[in-house]
Amino acid sequence: MKKVILIVIILIVVYFIYDHYIAEPRRILEEETSNLSVAGLRARQTEARQLLRMAYQKEESYFALHGKYSKSLDELQVQSRGTYYDLVIKTAKGQDFEIRAEGNIDNDGYKDVWVIDETGQAYNLIDDVTKN
Repeated sequence: MKKVILIVIILIVVYFIYDHYIAEPRRILEEETSNLSVAGLRARQTEARQLLRMAYQKEESYFALHGKYSKSLDELQVQSRGTYYDLVIKTAKGQDFEIRAEGNIDNDGYKDVWVIDETGQAYNLIDDVTKN
């Protein structure tokens, strides 16, 4: 009988821990992202454009000094992470480069992907906002 009571107590404690420390934060995050409007998600995309603009300027400066584009964000001294996006240099060869900002801005299964290249024009390659 003591073993049964002990097992029941352990199960209650495990459920309490799960419900308050695992499930509850997950529910809160899902509620927050489901309450985001399209305008709120578009505002988050501003971060991608800002990160890409900064990386573009650093790449152009690097090219002016070295005659080639850098393949490393560390060499450019650019932060590789924002709140919602991560920067990745996809290509950097010859006169061309492509940098991407990738992030999941609404916690669904899709990434929002922005790209900038040597032309300096940032564009939304995969729009996570329209995937909802």
